[in-house]
This record gives sequence, structure tokens and C-alpha cells, in this order.
Amino acid sequence: MSHVKVVTLPKMGSVSVVCKTKRDLSPATPLDKRDDEALGWLYWDRIWPSSVALSEWLIQQFFPDELAGQRVLEIGCGTGLVGVVAAKLGASTTFSDLVPITLEAVKETCSLNGISHVDTWTLDWTGKVDRPEQFDMVVGSEIFYDSTVLGNIAYVLRQTLAPGGTGFFCDPNRLGLDTIKQVFQERFNVVTTKIPLTWPPRKGYGGKMATLYQFRHRFSNQI
Repeated sequence: MSHVKVVTLPKMGSVSVVCKTKRDLSPATPLDKRDDEALGWLYWDRIWPSSVALSEWLIQQFFPDELAGQRVLEIGCGTGLVGVVAAKLGASTTFSDLVPITLEAVKETCSLNGISHVDTWTLDWTGKVDRPEQFDMVVGSEIFYDSTVLGNIAYVLRQTLAPGGTGFFCDPNRLGLDTIKQVFQERFNVVTTKIPLTWPPRKGYGGKMATLYQFRHRFSNQI
């Protein structure tokens, strides 16, 4: 079964997000179609606080339709909340994740939110980027959780971010600023900003902060 969570965002209002459950996998997804993350049920079936924070920041910057005509890629999309918000702000969003069933849920989420055109991409950070298209904006949230994959994420960003484009990533600073900068600053200019975490909306959660990373190619023709 699936369940729907509703995130209420400033200016934009309610956004419905489909989350898959273990029951969705059991009858419908063959074992040979499941990767380690799907089998472990670790990361992708929930709304992470940083994804809400990044969504709220995008709304503050680009509401109501300042992303019209922009090509946006969300990597490690999970529930796809950030990409949906970008689409509602006018962008043409491509959702990417390693887990196919995640992308199935994203399609349902887009339907619930009136987004008719949905582009998805099963993307393995450790493999070759097999898509020639580049994007004006690449976004991600809560994906800096393991220092061993940071180099892979930096590679994906180099290949997918168009010259002059910007990568926006939000994270609760699990690995530390120095660790992130050490990996990315060779190829990117890195700017960081603190933004508030408001999810989950429960008493006593206020005051927590996340780090917003902005990445730009050091040279306009660099990939």
C-alpha cells in the first residue's frame, strides 16, 4: 500500500507526497529488480527535514514562477518533494534515483499535484552518466550522508550541471563543512548558508538549522 503525506509550504500551500510501503514491494517487485537500498528500506520512503527546508528556500527565492523555462534535475530524489516544488515554480523537472519504485511513487506524487509532464531517470552515482542533457539547476537534499560517495556525487554534478548553472543542496551537516568543501571545491565555487529546519512540525523542533550549499563551476566551460 501507499500512503500520502501532506506538506504545507509558505506561499505554495499543501503539497501531497506519495510514500511507498513494504507491501508495495512484496507482491509487485521481483527480488532481482530490487537493489540494496530497496531491500534495506533505509532512506527513500520518508520526507526528510532538509528536503522541506530546501523546498521552502526555493519558494522564497523563485515564487511564483521564476523557474519557468529552467531545466532542473533532482538527484537522490526520494519522495521527490523538492523536484515537485521546482515544477510548481515553473521548471521542467527530471527526477532521478537509484531505486525504481521510488520513481513510480514520484509519478503518483506529480499526478496528485497537477504536474502532467514527468521525466524520470534511474541514476546510479557510482556508474557512468549516460545522459547527454545538462541542467540549469541540480538539487538534492540529505544525500551527503556517507563520505565515500561524495566524490561520486561531485562527478554527477560535473556532468549534469550546465555552464552557468547552480547546484543547490541541503543537509543537516552530518559530515561537516570541511569534508564537503574538500571534495567539491576543486571543481566548484562553494557558498554555504544556514537555513531553518521546520519539519517535522512538532513541538520543540524549532531552532534547528541545516546547511544550504550552492555550487557553481569554477570555469564556465568546465565539466
